[in-house]
Amino acid sequence: MTANRRTTVLIVSAVVFTMLLGGMAFAQQNTATGTMETTTAITSGKVTMADIDNALASGPVFVEFESKQCTYCKDQRPISEALATDYEGKVTFFFVDVAESRDLARSFQVSGVPQINVIARKADGQYTYVDKDGSTSTSIAGSKFLGLTQKDALKTALDAAVRMRGQ
Repeated sequence: MTANRRTTVLIVSAVVFTMLLGGMAFAQQNTATGTMETTTAITSGKVTMADIDNALASGPVFVEFESKQCTYCKDQRPISEALATDYEGKVTFFFVDVAESRDLARSFQVSGVPQINVIARKADGQYTYVDKDGSTSTSIAGSKFLGLTQKDALKTALDAAVRMRGQ
């Protein structure tokens, strides 16, 4: 293989890798827009930390980071929407497009999508997250659900968050 051909192969490989990585974490911007209403399930391309803090005033929060291009996100959404129905009036659900809410994704240390965080409350400026086993933590890294997550695993965290808030 000639030097030019090797260089071309390396460049093409790097471009493909970058595209795949971009599709997993911060893919193309979602053009769907939602309204910020005070309902149990809030679907919006753009969500801020203030939106989450405001929702925490009335109960636990479920934040799902997703991307329009992500196949696992498309599989995760119906599972999460079913949970939104099950927990109506108890938990606020945010579906966050990482391309629309890059600052929020950075704050929640999103390393891939779908990523789900269950937040029970905020006290003294710190979030209390609920882990996979229902225990609480102030660590984002230790408490996030990364990848396609089944309903039962998420219910454990949501039930713990609701119990913690006395709802």
